[in-house]
Amino acid sequence: MPSTRNHTAIQAVLAVLSVAVLAYSFLIVQQILLGLIVVAVPWIAYAVVYVLLRFVRALERIASALEEQGKPESGRTDNHQRGGVEDE
Repeated sequence: MPSTRNHTAIQAVLAVLSVAVLAYSFLIVQQILLGLIVVAVPWIAYAVVYVLLRFVRALERIASALEEQGKPESGRTDNHQRGGVEDE
C-alpha cells in the first residue's frame, strides 16, 4: 500500500487541481457541470485504484497466512497428508 506521505500528497494534488478546474469552469467557461465531471473522474479513478490495491494486499496477507498454516511443524514426523491428498 502506498505510504501515508504519498497518499496525502496525491490527495493534496488532486484537491488543488480540482479547485483550479472548478474555478476555471465556473469563471471562464461558465459550465459548472463540465467542471464537476472533469473533477469527479480523477477522484473516482483514484478511489478505484486505491480500493483495488487494498484488496490485492489483503489477498496477499491471506495467502501468506495460509502458507504459514500449511507448513509442517519441525518436530512432527508422521506427516501422512501432503497438499490435501493422503499418501497410500
